[in-house]
Amino acid sequence: MRSLFRNQRELYYAAVVGTEPILDEYGNDTLEVRTIYASPTLLRGNVSANMGQDAVDTFGSLTEYSRVVSLSGPTCPLSEGDKVWFGTALSEENNYTVVRVADSKNGYLVALRAVSDRA
Repeated sequence: MRSLFRNQRELYYAAVVGTEPILDEYGNDTLEVRTIYASPTLLRGNVSANMGQDAVDTFGSLTEYSRVVSLSGPTCPLSEGDKVWFGTALSEENNYTVVRVADSKNGYLVALRAVSDRA
C-alpha cells in the first residue's frame, strides 16, 4: 500500500555528479571543492507529511530529517547529498536535501532534510 500510484506525488531531484576544485582569482587551488549536480529529473513517490515513528527506527534517532519518501522498484535513483525540489518551482533553489537512504526487499525509504539557510 505504500507505493499506491494515486498517493504518489511529484518531486524533482538533482543527483551529485562530482566535484571540482575552487580556484582563487590567480588560478591557485584554495583546497575547497564545489559539488556539481546533474539537471533536475522528475520522480514520483509517496511523501510523508512529517517524520513518523516507523522511519525513526529505520534511520536512527540521531538523524535529523523533515520528510520521508517511499519508493518502490528495483533501484533507487536518490543518494545522499542529492538536491530535492518538493512543493516548489524548479526556478527556485532546492528546498530539501537527501540525508539517508534505507533499502528493503520491497522498496526504499529516503530521509529528506529541509534546507533552511538561504544565503
